[in-house]
Formats: sequence, C-alpha cells, structure tokens
Amino acid sequence: MTEAPAGFVSRTATCNGVGVHYFEGGEGPPVVLVHGLGSSAGLEFRFNLEPLAERHRVIAPDLPGFGQSDKPQLAYTMPFFVETLGTFLEEVGITRTAVLGISFGGRVVLGHALRQPERVEKLILVDSLGLGTPRRVVAYRLLLMRGIGELMMTSTATALRRLSPTTVRRFWGWYLNRPQSVDHILSDSRIADHGRMMNAPGYQAAYLATLRSLAARSSLRDGVALDRELRQLSMPVLLVWGRHDHLFPPSHALAAAAVLPNARVEIFEEAGHTPQMEEPERFNWLVLDFLAQAA
Repeated sequence: MTEAPAGFVSRTATCNGVGVHYFEGGEGPPVVLVHGLGSSAGLEFRFNLEPLAERHRVIAPDLPGFGQSDKPQLAYTMPFFVETLGTFLEEVGITRTAVLGISFGGRVVLGHALRQPERVEKLILVDSLGLGTPRRVVAYRLLLMRGIGELMMTSTATALRRLSPTTVRRFWGWYLNRPQSVDHILSDSRIADHGRMMNAPGYQAAYLATLRSLAARSSLRDGVALDRELRQLSMPVLLVWGRHDHLFPPSHALAAAAVLPNARVEIFEEAGHTPQMEEPERFNWLVLDFLAQAA
C-alpha cells in the first residue's frame, strides 16, 4: 500500500538526515505502530489502520530502509532503529504514547521502552523478536550467507514481478496458519505492493544488512535479558501471539509476562506469525480494549 488509507495522510519526517515516511490519521490518544522486518506500515497494518483510527491518532512509520522511507547505505543495527524511533517521535511532536510493534518492530519498540520508559504509556508486542531465541528457519540461514542472500533477494523480487499471484500465494502460505484466508490476506494488490517495495533501489541491501546485523548477536536477542531489563518496565504491556508462529513460539510471550510487572498475554490459537492479518477483527478489538483501559 503506497497510497494513504481512507482518513489518513502520507507525510515524511527527517530524522538525523534520513527521510522517514509515515501514515497519520484519526483523533484521540496517540498510538504508534511499527512494522516488521522487510515490510512497511501500509503492508503490515493494512487491516488495522482505519479501525484503530476510529478512536485514536494513529501514526505508522516506515522504518529506514523499508517502505517509502529513505534507504541510505549505513549500518542498519538495532540501536540505529531504536534511536531513529525516538527521534521520529520528537519530530512529529509526541512526547508520550502507546506503542505497538510486530516481529522485528516489536524489538524496536521494546528497545525504545527500555531506553525511554517515561515516554511509553502502554506497550503492545505482537509475535515479537527479542524475548527468546528464534526457531531455525532455513531460508533465513541462507539469507545470511554472502552472495547466496543477494541471489535469493534478487530472485524473490523478480518472482514477485513475473509469477502469477496464485503461484506466489503457494510459496507464502507457510507464513500463515489460515489457508482458507490466504487469498484475502495475500491479495493481488498486496503482492504487487510487496513486489514494488522489494524492487525499490536500496531495499534489498537494507534488508540483508539488517538481518545480518541481528545475526551478529549470539542469540538474536540483542542484549535483552528477561531477568534484568524487562522487570524495569512498569507500564501496562500486552503480548499478542499466534499459537503457530514459526519464528517465535508462544513460550517467549509467557516467559516475558512472568517477568514484566504489569503484563498480560493473549494467544490466538488459530494464527501464525501475523495475527493482525489473520484475525484482524479480533486483533483490532483487543488492541482498542487494551488502550481504553486505565493505565
């Protein structure tokens, strides 16, 4: 999704010299949504932006390197993304807000909350990186290999341009746990949008640089120790997880909730890694209900 959803505007903020694109819409208490690795605000939150904006001022940035944001050659490390998020919030005039992050974006907002807890009113982590060691996925291991990773990215980008949407859905179906919904979730337009993003200059290099910077960490947890740092977060935390997540099992959420002072876990029994897409109505209701509760 490159065009702004109904009721939203498309804007760009400059953060330390990098243009960060974002969608903004709605009125009310702010909530900031941060997408996962290789995605964008429009793709990740296609089914969530407008429903959440019925009660909130919703701001959804494209992280540097992805979506419509700048894709410069730089070190795409976790500290860089965390710092950029903090700078972005300052640029758009938000001093304190609820933040929601999915997968890689969950680790970014978690890092922001650990770094500046006074600026985070509530924290929502969805199938998040950073709470345990990910399961081994062969495709990601191959992407880490120099040369092979570049070839895989180029081949995938070409396939998204040339293959039929039906064929693409067969390959991407493993990411979801709802085969009956794959046509709706991976619509022709979404596949086309993702193909355009993957073929954008700088995207593939940014993706691989980010993935490889994470892999340089021994456990892909980037220094987050459950027993040392999470217990410092006193704000309300909602952990939303798909039972069939192929990357981060629900045990990650349960372990984090046991340490966090003020947390609850919601498991989507029929979902995989993307509950916000697989069960959007339930997801949107859950988030709105959590945000409406007194902090």
